[in-house]
Amino acid sequence: MSKKIRDYMFYVFVAVFIVATTVISLYAAGYKFNLSWPLKFNRLLIKTGMLIVDSNPSGADINLNGRQETNHSILPWQKENIITAAKIKNILPGEYDLRLELDGYWPFEKKIDIYSNQTTFAEDINLFRSDLPILISSAGNGPLSLSASKKYLYASGGQKIIFLKNETETPVENSASSSAPIDRGQWLTGADSLFLNGQLIAAENGKITDYRQVIGTDTDNWHYDEESSRIYYQNKNSLGFFDINSRASQNILNVNQLIDYYPAGNSIFLITKQDKQILLNQYKSAGGTAEQTIILPAVGNYSFAEKKYNYLEIYDKESRTLYLANPDKLSSGSKKISDVISWQWLDENTIVYNNAWEIRSFDLKTGNISLITRVSEEIKQVIWNKSKNYLIFTTDKALNTLDLGNGTITAIFKMEKILSPILDEKGDSLYFWAKIGQQEGVYQIMLQ
Repeated sequence: MSKKIRDYMFYVFVAVFIVATTVISLYAAGYKFNLSWPLKFNRLLIKTGMLIVDSNPSGADINLNGRQETNHSILPWQKENIITAAKIKNILPGEYDLRLELDGYWPFEKKIDIYSNQTTFAEDINLFRSDLPILISSAGNGPLSLSASKKYLYASGGQKIIFLKNETETPVENSASSSAPIDRGQWLTGADSLFLNGQLIAAENGKITDYRQVIGTDTDNWHYDEESSRIYYQNKNSLGFFDINSRASQNILNVNQLIDYYPAGNSIFLITKQDKQILLNQYKSAGGTAEQTIILPAVGNYSFAEKKYNYLEIYDKESRTLYLANPDKLSSGSKKISDVISWQWLDENTIVYNNAWEIRSFDLKTGNISLITRVSEEIKQVIWNKSKNYLIFTTDKALNTLDLGNGTITAIFKMEKILSPILDEKGDSLYFWAKIGQQEGVYQIMLQ
């Protein structure tokens, strides 16, 4: 080989080395050549951005603009898919369609923006399983209620308690008249026992303690107050209680037009109609006068929901209005949320609720209402998975999830009818009543 050729090869190698070193250095510094056509020389070399993405569960393939992201390899025929959790560097700035795919799960899709010299985060993405619902019990249309331990489910439409671990069933006799609305029962917080129309039913063995035999069978509108160990009941126009410890009954008040009541410790709250007014009263002692009173709108269909975060919940079904009253400061009035179909507490200061087409949040401190999402089907119920920070909402015929972290809605399943969704203890499995095809009853579906 002549000296001229050797010199020529030397200069070529030097040039290749300089170019390769420059390209590698620029790449390592986060720059990338933009070779899209037509070429724009002022944008030929661009500072790239980075994407950090993870999912629950992890292991999902990552696609950007329909292209599977892969790790670079010296051998071009050897490619390894990038899966979550991942950090992807040197992405040209712009808008991208991010898609995550994992076998057995619904794909996740979202538009993201990548910026020069910045990191875009797509974290804590919930992926939902694409399993079919499983019928665990045949039952008529009716609300479901879950025990405090979340081990037992009461299917009011089928009048049965279901042990969720092995799906065994215990029949329950509902003593209410056939014309009375279906009672979802009241699960005690301190034991796996269901209080239903004057009967206390042990879920484990079906043992029944029938307080109607002691108090009287002509009573109704029962409440079990665990704080005071009293069973409250209505007998025509009078309100009384039975003390479980002393085994004695006592009449509290004679009320001509009682709409609803709610016992809480040493107090009892009543919604009554008096002189064309609707009043919310608090009584501190049996037979005494009202300690605190507020006036509610004179037209409405009122009922107590429950006491949560030290607020009494009074719901007017007719106007779809939720009133929140502090029992310690009842006379100072109540907070009002209009156009409410169902609601869920996120914390002591925030309520998420839905009207027909929207899901909103209400800040109790400021009174501000924020729109979370709007959908094209009428929303029936919304519940919150606290541990995974997503909402589950149902329409008349569909089950959906809404990830609060990224605002993404996932359609889980469509059916003829669905109601009363309830999460299990871990929050990974959902129970609900539905009609799917020709089968109706209690179904279970795995979400994650």
